[in-house]
Amino acid sequence: ILVSVIIPIFNGKKYLEDCLNNLKKQNFKKGFEIILVNDGSTESYDQIITNFNTLNLKIYHLEKNSGQSVARNLGIKKSKGKYVFFMDVDDIISENSLDTLVSTTKEFDYDYIFTDFQRIENSQNLRKEKYNYSSEKIFSKNDIIESMKRELYDPTLGHLGLFGCNGRLIKREILIQNNIFFEEKMRWMEDKIFGWDLLKHVNKAKYLRVQLYSYYVNLNVKSAVIDSLKRSDIMPLLKTICFHVKKNFLFLKLPEKEVDKLLDQALIFFSIQILVSVSRSIALKKISLSEGSSLRKKIIREILNDTEVK
Repeated sequence: ILVSVIIPIFNGKKYLEDCLNNLKKQNFKKGFEIILVNDGSTESYDQIITNFNTLNLKIYHLEKNSGQSVARNLGIKKSKGKYVFFMDVDDIISENSLDTLVSTTKEFDYDYIFTDFQRIENSQNLRKEKYNYSSEKIFSKNDIIESMKRELYDPTLGHLGLFGCNGRLIKREILIQNNIFFEEKMRWMEDKIFGWDLLKHVNKAKYLRVQLYSYYVNLNVKSAVIDSLKRSDIMPLLKTICFHVKKNFLFLKLPEKEVDKLLDQALIFFSIQILVSVSRSIALKKISLSEGSSLRKKIIREILNDTEVK
């Protein structure tokens, strides 16, 4: 097995058949497995799984809904591939995605390969002819470190830039040898934290300037992220992210003064980003205007009352 495709699923029955058929159409026919992790769904997927006639499909079950981080971690532990590839059940990938990514490993044994993405809303690609970088790009260790710094100042690269987890080929041994898993208590920014923890161990990465991953925006669908933010104290979430930022910059042996400055920037940057997340959810009608405004005010009060922020 060369690639393990890991898909967490919670009450996503209406998407599952299309997702599996999408993977069945991959040009890369041999050497990949599909790992579904049922995150405590109330729906049954047995009939769809039975109808999907393939030997490379495995499904594991969590007893209760525990979040994408727990589901993905189980997928990593159960995977057998040289590489892992994460995707969401309501997204799709181009038919040549796995073949393109695996073929790229033949030119160099990259630790990490990622492509660009489409953002589909009402059947339209909102990122038509838009790309994160102007050309294909190889990231050396120094490039990765500079990108990690830039991540705290520049929000323009989108959720599938260098950071994140979906839609990229990741060498599995890096995860296992360095005990890199998703932060299970986080249901917001868990993919970014995973990126921070992973990238400090990546020596060479490559960006392919093709939109192989299609991320679907489901309007009017309640977001698990928003539900989590409504139930959570915000500052512990922000400080958990900052803890990972600090830990990873110190691991890379950046000067302490520089790390302190980056940490201040991280606290402000992620404070703003969490407010942007709520505003975006209001715009996409994932939460009502009144409920969203109330949540924003709650978050702002928590942030401004924090001694470190002051």
